[in-house]
Amino acid sequence: MSIWTIIGIVVGIIVIIIIILVAAYLVSNSRSSDSETIKPDGSITGKAIIVYDPGLSGGTKTAANYIAEDLKSKGYEVKLAGVRSSDVADISGYDILIVGSPTYGAKPTGPITSYLEGLKNPGNITAGVYALAGSDTQDSNVIMAEMLKNKSITVKISVKYGGSAFGASADRNQYAEFVSQLLA
Repeated sequence: MSIWTIIGIVVGIIVIIIIILVAAYLVSNSRSSDSETIKPDGSITGKAIIVYDPGLSGGTKTAANYIAEDLKSKGYEVKLAGVRSSDVADISGYDILIVGSPTYGAKPTGPITSYLEGLKNPGNITAGVYALAGSDTQDSNVIMAEMLKNKSITVKISVKYGGSAFGASADRNQYAEFVSQLLA
């Protein structure tokens, strides 16, 4: 093979990788502005907002959906909102705030960090945080919990799930346990 063929192959591979990364970023960015309200079947016992950054894989949104389903089963009206949604700016009127982020570079994502930095304490709200982590030493959930505590928001539970930032476990029991500890 000539040097030009090798260079052509390498350049081609780099272009393909860049296209994949840009596409993943655009998909992730569009999903982070989604918002929906989930109402319980019976009477409403409280209101919760779950703010998440779906990340590249969407795993954090999957976890948010599982948590929302469990809250709904306990009578909560749940606002499920991507971090770039206009619904996340004002959290007054909610009893519960839950924030979820994938872990990139041992930290929560930039949009989640910016959201927490700009968050105003509405008064009487209880919070929980969760992260999908890349390794045992990456505790982005601890960083998020500290940011909320610095705003005098009570954080009842802070959890790191999985050994990967690329997917939430399908074990819904762990998310039900998260909700149980939050509501205890």
